[in-house]
Amino acid sequence: MNQVGIAVTLGRDTHPAPPGHPENYNRLALVTTALAEAGIKSLTTNLDVREFDASILKRVHDSAYVDSLQNYRRSEIKHLDPDTFMGPLSYAASCGVTWAALSAVDEAFGGGPRVSFIIGRPPGHHAETDRAMGFCLVNHVAVAAQYALDSHNCRRVAVVDFDVHHGNGTQHLFYDRSNVLYISTHQSPFYPGTGAIGEQGVGDGLGHTMNFPFWAGAGDAELVGVFQSEISGALIRYEPDIIIVSAGFDGHYLDPLGGFSLTGEGYRQIGICLRQAADHQCGSRLVSVLEGGYNPEANVDSITNYIRGIALA
Repeated sequence: MNQVGIAVTLGRDTHPAPPGHPENYNRLALVTTALAEAGIKSLTTNLDVREFDASILKRVHDSAYVDSLQNYRRSEIKHLDPDTFMGPLSYAASCGVTWAALSAVDEAFGGGPRVSFIIGRPPGHHAETDRAMGFCLVNHVAVAAQYALDSHNCRRVAVVDFDVHHGNGTQHLFYDRSNVLYISTHQSPFYPGTGAIGEQGVGDGLGHTMNFPFWAGAGDAELVGVFQSEISGALIRYEPDIIIVSAGFDGHYLDPLGGFSLTGEGYRQIGICLRQAADHQCGSRLVSVLEGGYNPEANVDSITNYIRGIALA
């Protein structure tokens, strides 16, 4: 067992939600207490987070789009689409999550924790190169994957996404490339409408996108089963230098936005599969970034068990 590096950036004051919006601080408020409990605290260590330059975001996001987020200064909350909002400090909140993910990548290749989990908001995997959507402003995982390629001489990066919603933004950003393998399990048909089995990449990227859509009601048996039978093997065959995870917990059976029936034990088993693949193939380098999960009690169950899984506890 190795301790899991943890960074928590919840955007309570920098990214306050409109009344009634499911992506709000309270969805994670109980998690901070759970992380302090002895059984979890013994498995974790604080991750050192440093700041980076916005030019790193522009390696995957359109420059004008990043500038528009950075330069938003009006005091009121602005809706970028029917689901996605931002205020004057929302860009800083998003960058807080991204900088933590980049710091985790640095630590994985340096002397720090090789296994890390960034618990932050807002989420990121729906953000496209030039637009926000699905609560997401900056695609944290995509930026981290590109950073690993640029800054740590990685040949290949694997991105695994087990949010109940398909990570359209991440898929599209790497769809024509072979140096990033994107694997997603998600509910279908469901928002955002992407992620069919036949979406496998184009050009040099053909075969480097793997989608595993499941029907509403799928749970531990189905999701853990595909991780054990197919995803683990695909990761080992791909031989990545690091595995980066979009860790969405809105597949929990208590979650109000998803239709899956996963339990905390299911997420622990998924964590074990990912950690074992990382141990086998890339020197245990495994960085997870929180995506969805909108029931406070379910998030405690899911996140603490996932930490146990990636800690092999």
